[in-house]
Amino acid sequence: MTKKEYNKLDNSLESFELIKQKSEAHWLKKELDVCWGYQIQKGTTWRKGLSEKELEDFQNLINIKFPQSLKNFYLTMNGLDKLGINVNGGEEKPTFYPTFYSYPEDIAIIKEQIEIAFSYNSQELAKNTKIFPYFGHRFLDFTENEKVLSIYYDDIIYWSENLAKGIAKDIFPTLASASVTLVP
Repeated sequence: MTKKEYNKLDNSLESFELIKQKSEAHWLKKELDVCWGYQIQKGTTWRKGLSEKELEDFQNLINIKFPQSLKNFYLTMNGLDKLGINVNGGEEKPTFYPTFYSYPEDIAIIKEQIEIAFSYNSQELAKNTKIFPYFGHRFLDFTENEKVLSIYYDDIIYWSENLAKGIAKDIFPTLASASVTLVP
């Protein structure tokens, strides 16, 4: 994905389709880095998006009404066909875990991520705050212009101005080099 394409990303279905197309092409030739942390495996593709009925069931199951941006994301794609891989710096046997969360497989992970975020950040995240994890410890914040936050235990960092740009930054390393700021 080019910087120009990235800069035009909004939360439309077209933006998520572009991310889907560009990321699958990127993953076709992607090689794993010898590092710590979960990576997308070579040849990974997105799973088919949810139907309107599945999306409604998803929201009802976790008791959260999604904003249109999150609906558009899940209508376009619903997690990946391969688990993320952590090669553990080449020092241990690889481990596997979901990266982009899918319905219904990752409901327990989604609920746990929300619980952890609130338990470590009760002051920073007001009781009426609605957040939703879509990838690892990246959360869409429904309450303030739908910005994306990176919440890892008690660390909260502003990640992106919208969901589409947040997802793109998580996939394309050159886009992630943009500055991030701590959330007070």
